[in-house]
Amino acid sequence: MGFTKKISADEARRCPQCAQPVCLQGCPLGIDIPGFIRLLRESDAVSALERIKKDNPFPAICGRVCPAPCENACIFHEEGSPIAIRALERYAADFGHKPNSRIKTVIKSNGKKVAIVGSGPSAMMAASFLLKAGLNVVMFEAANQPGGVLRYGIPEFRLPQHILEGQFEELQSQGLELHTNIFVGRMKSLEELARTFDALLLATGSSLPNFVSMQGEHLVGVYYAEEFLMRLQVLSKANVLSCAGDLIRGTRTVVIGKGYAALDAARMAVRLGQQVHWVFGGLEEEMGLSNYDLKESLEEGINIQAPFEALKIMGDPQGLVEGVQCHPLEIVEGLGGLSLYPSKEGPIVFEAQTVILANGQKANSFLATMTPQLKVNSNGHFWIDEKTSMTSLEKVFAVASAVAGSMTVVEAFAGGKAVAKQIMEYLK
Repeated sequence: MGFTKKISADEARRCPQCAQPVCLQGCPLGIDIPGFIRLLRESDAVSALERIKKDNPFPAICGRVCPAPCENACIFHEEGSPIAIRALERYAADFGHKPNSRIKTVIKSNGKKVAIVGSGPSAMMAASFLLKAGLNVVMFEAANQPGGVLRYGIPEFRLPQHILEGQFEELQSQGLELHTNIFVGRMKSLEELARTFDALLLATGSSLPNFVSMQGEHLVGVYYAEEFLMRLQVLSKANVLSCAGDLIRGTRTVVIGKGYAALDAARMAVRLGQQVHWVFGGLEEEMGLSNYDLKESLEEGINIQAPFEALKIMGDPQGLVEGVQCHPLEIVEGLGGLSLYPSKEGPIVFEAQTVILANGQKANSFLATMTPQLKVNSNGHFWIDEKTSMTSLEKVFAVASAVAGSMTVVEAFAGGKAVAKQIMEYLK
């Protein structure tokens, strides 16, 4: 549930409107945070939304799934009560629309055409800014629905699908031409697209998990977080609970890793009736979550075991998961800061019938394999010129996690915004 009008106004009034607002330093998109909060103090959600959308066309998404680095930068963060900037952004997005505001006028085209391969957050953001600049934008998506990680990697309870669909409707009303079920590299080659378009953007993301080397990883009942979430996302809402028994065994689940993929997998498991232990080999503040999301996970009953080092996944003679052996770590303060050492207590076992591994993601190298001229780095991500974001192929650009690996949604949005400016500069 989002903020009500009263809660939003009260929270906005709590903002001190700093003379030198440090929250701005935390926002990758450069949103005028004090400005839109000031408008909410005046109960002007319409103007607040307009202020946000100057720098972020998708506040309904960021207001729900952004890890809120701006709140970590807030002067009240150390006190444990930062201004709820993400929730205020969501309020503005939900209640700041003018009547008929979805009716858009397509900007007159300047004749230039840009193809975008992929439809995740960086692709969406790049498309929005390119369309506003008067370029013709055509988006190619391999799946049957657009959105990338926003559709297939974030559960409905965090990002309702109707929100995402509304964002694509808005982009299409601005002139976006969207093609799904098109596997670029097999159905269309980059060379073919290069002959048709003035510029190409590879926003293919990082769709493969980083595989871990852990004893027991091949047991029945072990999933990678991305696979687990995607399997649940493709089920209809009505079938999730009835089909979950085919996916998740028993009543106990252990999640190993950090970040939002781990969080979403743990919260989904709770919703499927599981008792969940979340094992992380570092401190809670290193889990890559906002304070609000960490607090919510605890309130939902997730047992966070940190710092604990996962040693091995244990199985029965039939090859089924039956537990995870972990070693508690002790926090020792030294001259160089805090260090973690195995506790003298020795290993313990968390019983589990399902184990979910969240170890980040890496790029799918298929497109590079099909296009030998396209250089990749040692991690399999596209090589780009750091100044221009252009790949080894003329007029072909790449962005976000296709270049740098796993990142948050807001970081991907920021990458899309930056590369759009670089493409516009190139096309001049």
